Amino acid sequence: GAQGIAALAQGMGPIKRCDMIVGPGNQWVTAAKSLVQGLCGIDMLAGPSEVLVIADASADPPTVAADLLAQAEHDVEARPILVCTDEATIAAVDAEVEKQLAALPSPNRETAEAAVGKGFAVLVASLDDAIAVSDRLAPEHLEIMTADAHQVGMRCKHYGGLFIGRSAAEVL
Repeated sequence: GAQGIAALAQGMGPIKRCDMIVGPGNQWVTAAKSLVQGLCGIDMLAGPSEVLVIADASADPPTVAADLLAQAEHDVEARPILVCTDEATIAAVDAEVEKQLAALPSPNRETAEAAVGKGFAVLVASLDDAIAVSDRLAPEHLEIMTADAHQVGMRCKHYGGLFIGRSAAEVL
């Protein structure tokens, strides 16, 4: 956490001062990294984690739900987003999110519940529309769970990390 960032940047007791601090964190870690900038290098000042999943009727709802929750349990400010061409898939993912959320241990469950409350699903008419929504939001993590995942992924332009296909799900 923030105390570890301070100890690494300045050195403390047996901990020697470091050259570089890298990796994600919550709002307190981001604030601490901004304060130690100059004492040592930092990779970036990251905002809340977010994942956007582009899906169609071929997507596996339990896998999509698990990936949405994997980001949601990081931070109450995380945003899990589903952009899908199929209304039945959205409903199945929503049901699976509720089921998996109930099975999470505390405090992960409470964190994920808060984040899920800030997330949303978008029903789009086509994969072209899904790509447009994704490129407009430019998510940190973009996952493609469609029948033609590779083709869809190659058309996306704005994202941090790209995960193509069911086998690339972050939770696997």
